[in-house]
Amino acid sequence: MLCMAGHGSRTVHVHSVAEAYLYLQITPCGRCGRGPVRTQGELTRRGERAGAYEVIVRCEACQASDVKAFVISPPPTRESGERNIINDTSERSSAVDLLGWLTLFRSILEASEKAADKATARALAWEAAQCLDEALKFYDADNEMPPADAFFSEASRQRFREHPQHFARSKWMERRLKLPNATVRTTSAPRRKWWQFWK
Repeated sequence: MLCMAGHGSRTVHVHSVAEAYLYLQITPCGRCGRGPVRTQGELTRRGERAGAYEVIVRCEACQASDVKAFVISPPPTRESGERNIINDTSERSSAVDLLGWLTLFRSILEASEKAADKATARALAWEAAQCLDEALKFYDADNEMPPADAFFSEASRQRFREHPQHFARSKWMERRLKLPNATVRTTSAPRRKWWQFWK
């Protein structure tokens, strides 16, 4: 696993509850650097600040516990939770970098392909499409390769240097055409809490 935006008690800025849980999925333990970390309960409000939340996590490798703090902007509502949209804005993520979104895309798409239930498979494919949409926000429209600031860690930058062909924009644009339109959710797909998939 790669660290996408640091760790420890630093407050992480995200666009939704979904993005917060996806960030946790690819963020290693702040103590041992391994993981994975698993949530110990749900996101809860943190003080009176709008959009401020926290969740307790525990590393499965070293068993260390930590509190992860988030600012969710715009603040989540019941309606936004039911929609399960990762990022309803044109802004790129400041929590998960390009490699992180591509990693999430591949893992969720693989889960979709293995799902026995068709409705679950559609829901996961739709979520995978959203992750790829987030990845594509890091590219400039007229450049095939991503900019240097698309990677948040030295590990991510090293991966790009070693395998630049894996990051070609046209490759991921072509993959995106084969996936569901993330702006039109299938009404028959089950609504589920994002973190339940990762347990």
